[in-house]
Amino acid sequence: MNNIILHELAFQNDVRPSPFCWRVRLALEHKGLDYSTLPAAFTAIPKVAGGGHKTVPILEHGDGALADSWAIANYLEDTYPDRPSLFGDGGAQGPGWTYALALHTWIQPAVHFPALKVVVLDIYDRIQPQDRAHFLDTREKRFGMSIEAFCAGDLNEKVAAVRKALEPVRAVAKERPFLSGAAPLYADYIVAGFFFWCRAVSLAQVLAPDDPLTPWFERILARFPRIAQESTRTWQGP
Repeated sequence: MNNIILHELAFQNDVRPSPFCWRVRLALEHKGLDYSTLPAAFTAIPKVAGGGHKTVPILEHGDGALADSWAIANYLEDTYPDRPSLFGDGGAQGPGWTYALALHTWIQPAVHFPALKVVVLDIYDRIQPQDRAHFLDTREKRFGMSIEAFCAGDLNEKVAAVRKALEPVRAVAKERPFLSGAAPLYADYIVAGFFFWCRAVSLAQVLAPDDPLTPWFERILARFPRIAQESTRTWQGP
């Protein structure tokens, strides 16, 4: 009986946008584990899995539940050591773990934050109506200004800034099939989650067709057909 449940953020039309949830989905697929997913609106998250959590993903397993994508990845690695490692040789003691932690620490301030200038108004349009007041209040406090002011500026320039921020991983993608080498590991899933997020909430083309990261992302999709199919549940425009 399947006892792994992944609680995910859900927008209108059951679009699942969270980059952190996609990381965990890829980790579960990598481990070959059976799991199910449940949607949650922003304002419903504090009541999920018995309460006490502020963010998704939330993983329920057995009698327990834990949040935070990095904590969940380490939990899966420790709980299922007989399944393919998320971090490669050495597992949580090896260099792949250090590489993944570096990307986990880097990507949110370096890439997610400038990408918000591209997509945050789209996010506001896609979230569930009951979440809009909460979203405005929390994001405008975080930005120190209205979301309209935060997003002001030329779209092409903002997209260019995101593409420039991705240069460290682009440099690796030019040299290797995956960021982790011959096969993908959790470091790849951290970056892939970002692209799932962007295409779920906006039509802005953050990933250009001629970008070396494009064939890398296509290889991720080919490696995980279930993820490729599920991730097509994205916003397609009016």
